[in-house]
Amino acid sequence: MRFAGKKTSELKFETPNEVLCPNCNKKNTTKVSVFGIYKHLFHIPFLSGGKFGKSVCENCNHQYELNTMPNSIKLAYYELKEKVKTPIWFYSGLIGIKTLVLIKIFSKYF
Repeated sequence: MRFAGKKTSELKFETPNEVLCPNCNKKNTTKVSVFGIYKHLFHIPFLSGGKFGKSVCENCNHQYELNTMPNSIKLAYYELKEKVKTPIWFYSGLIGIKTLVLIKIFSKYF
């Protein structure tokens, strides 16, 4: 059993109208996704590990990682990435620990 590690979560996806699949030459079939990475301890998320992207053509199922994406898909990915914020639950372990520490500190005074 692993106590610590990394997991990914799909934050947002979009199917841009102007993107043409380079493999099958179909429009409006490429799904661009932004994924978030978080580091966990006992399956409780503690820290954000950044974001990465993938794209999949829903017609021919051809996949592209960020480093192999054509420029038109890469532009759609960066536009989508600007809209996506890191979720607060990626830091829920840290927030919980800070809350417990503050409760312990203030319990001495009340």
